[in-house]
Amino acid sequence: MPGWLTPLVYFQHHEPEAEPPRGMSPATFDSPAKGDAYDFAVTLHLAAGSAGKRTRGAPPDDLLDVEAVVQRAREEVRPITRRFEITQAGAAELAANERLSAITLIGTYRWRVRAEVNVPEEVRELNRDAYRKQHEIRSRTAAALLDIRSTDEIRQKWQDFLAMVVSSPRAAQAIRLAHDPAQLPQVVAELVEQREGGVQDLLAVIDRIVRNYQAVDLLDFEIRNESVLRKTLELLGLPVPPLEDGEPLDTHG
Repeated sequence: MPGWLTPLVYFQHHEPEAEPPRGMSPATFDSPAKGDAYDFAVTLHLAAGSAGKRTRGAPPDDLLDVEAVVQRAREEVRPITRRFEITQAGAAELAANERLSAITLIGTYRWRVRAEVNVPEEVRELNRDAYRKQHEIRSRTAAALLDIRSTDEIRQKWQDFLAMVVSSPRAAQAIRLAHDPAQLPQVVAELVEQREGGVQDLLAVIDRIVRNYQAVDLLDFEIRNESVLRKTLELLGLPVPPLEDGEPLDTHG
């Protein structure tokens, strides 16, 4: 190799790579949805990285610039969005990015493209109206169910309370004290009076029984009670001892 070619070869092999652009603005375009009644609003975010190429001597067709990248991305995205209804922006975005990540966009730089797919404002407003109506229905349903549950809980509480009142002899006094604790002395006095009255009633009953026994012929009283005792033993299936004289007692009323 002639000596004068050595600096040229060295310069070509050691020429620095092209510096990738930074801070590129997003590119936007409309892409049709299924049925062509509406268009998705697509935003492309681009990023360039080193492709290992040098600027000097690169063919013009190999210098893939921003416009060419955007055009290629549009060509790839349009058939993707046509597969989805206008309400399926999320699914269309996912499919579009899967396609963009599968293709190679390399020129002077290695390009990475990410797509955002959104519905137009007209469809967004329709979605808002539908959501508001659905939210109102869900809210009314939840309120009605809450009212039913609350009513049933209150009913059960009152039912339990009334059952307790019926079964408790002191419930009335307890309720009075719950509403007005200052009535405690009066309630205590009433309870003492009721107890003393009950004792007096019991003594009166015992006194009447004793006086009635004193007025009954003792022989007839003994015969009647023994007859009742023997019949009770018979009903219980217990052995009944025989009478001493072998004759039954008189059991007439």
